Amino acid sequence: MTRSSNSTAPGLVPGLIRRLGPRDADGFAAHLLRLDAEARASRFGGLVSDAALHDHALLALAGGAVVLGYVEDGVLRGVGELHDQPGSSPSAAEAAVSVEAGWQGRGIGSKLMRRVLSAATARGIRRVVVVCQSSNRMMRRLAGHFDARLEIVGTETTGHLTTPAATPLRLLRVAVSDGFDLAAENVERQARLFLATLPDRAA
Repeated sequence: MTRSSNSTAPGLVPGLIRRLGPRDADGFAAHLLRLDAEARASRFGGLVSDAALHDHALLALAGGAVVLGYVEDGVLRGVGELHDQPGSSPSAAEAAVSVEAGWQGRGIGSKLMRRVLSAATARGIRRVVVVCQSSNRMMRRLAGHFDARLEIVGTETTGHLTTPAATPLRLLRVAVSDGFDLAAENVERQARLFLATLPDRAA
């Protein structure tokens, strides 16, 4: 049975969240391209070309960033990113979340941010910043949900979050999540291969 955003009650997340890798670059870029102009500007702090979005997807997945995706029916609909800030003391990273318009209001952004912060904790990153335009109500609300200290300067808002210290239990939870990501990716890939072998019903 195909899941639809229209038939999903608010607050429910029927898809899966998994770690993205270089093979997901096209899907990541396609997700960014589906964001409307306002969402693009809010995410990247200004107008961004299609080519720049493609480059961002490639560089993020090829570099050391942690990129997590919300996948529903085989399509990437939301992404959480964690980018290290080299040279910072104590260690810090910048987080960002993007969710397509039709999938907002269902808790996807919160789940992505929670996984991003868990990844930061596992990597010993104690400070996480979220930078967005002040008009980006979704990101401001999301940062506030995680008790971020908001700093507004002109049209830009910066949220400052402190991650909890890494403990054996927290590290175990991250390891379990990463293991589930690998299993979920394999199931997703096998499902796509199986569906590709089915005859076209419209034929």
